[in-house]
Amino acid sequence: MNRRFFDLLAVVGIFAAYSITLRLANHTGLSESLLGGLANTIPVAIFGGIVRHLIIGRVAGRSAAFQLAAHLVMCAVFTVLSYGLLIVLLGLFDGEGPTGFLVKPFTIQGAAWQSLENVTTYALIATVSHLQAQSAGPVARPVVPAPEAEPPKADDFVVAPPEPTPGEDPDARADVALSRYFVRIGDELRPIDVDTVVSIGGADDYAEVRTLTGKHLVRMTLAEFAKSLDPAQYVRVHRSWIVNVHRIARAEPAGGGRLLLHMETGHTVSTSRTGAKLLRDRVI
Repeated sequence: MNRRFFDLLAVVGIFAAYSITLRLANHTGLSESLLGGLANTIPVAIFGGIVRHLIIGRVAGRSAAFQLAAHLVMCAVFTVLSYGLLIVLLGLFDGEGPTGFLVKPFTIQGAAWQSLENVTTYALIATVSHLQAQSAGPVARPVVPAPEAEPPKADDFVVAPPEPTPGEDPDARADVALSRYFVRIGDELRPIDVDTVVSIGGADDYAEVRTLTGKHLVRMTLAEFAKSLDPAQYVRVHRSWIVNVHRIARAEPAGGGRLLLHMETGHTVSTSRTGAKLLRDRVI
């Protein structure tokens, strides 16, 4: 499901849940229930969106200690800011005109209940964010069919290395890094320039090639890719990942001697200790 569509459904669901709960629990009128639902939804949408962005871009894939510390801090900030914005919005919506605006904190019991609710909401947002980061990031292995499964459908991508030109000795090309591949979409071949490849993640006989413009599923192992790629430009940083060192935006420690690579496309790749050493050997 498209992430923006998922976010929209989540916000609508939160608004509906709050509005219905307020109407049933407090026996408020329809307009008052809707305003109360809106006041509760806005902080979740604003600060939840910020939290989700930070978790996916800055927290996921880091060391366990870093993630724990980051979640404790972000949860506290999310709870305080959400509570503060809520009471401001309730004061604005409940006021009778401009002179009726009044920011009134909850009672101690109400504040405690609201804080617990905010912590629970943060936990749900964090869980969904980590799942999204895992499904899109380097931790997730590409979903591939079992050996007995049916062959790829027409809309899958099957790699077809370029044929040698007429009169060229095929053996002379064996040790030469390829500069272009062709992918088959149905009966049509389309070229992919190797320089545009950002990373290659794979498992078994399939690999997912991420380029600057998209992702392609190819029927080829990482070992086969590694043999045909320029080792000066492409490094196998993990048993499941090859990266284009020219497309690494930055790298940061991820604990245990590993590195977290931020690629130009925005996705991240976590290296093994051996892969991190290969990259550190290039530091000047």
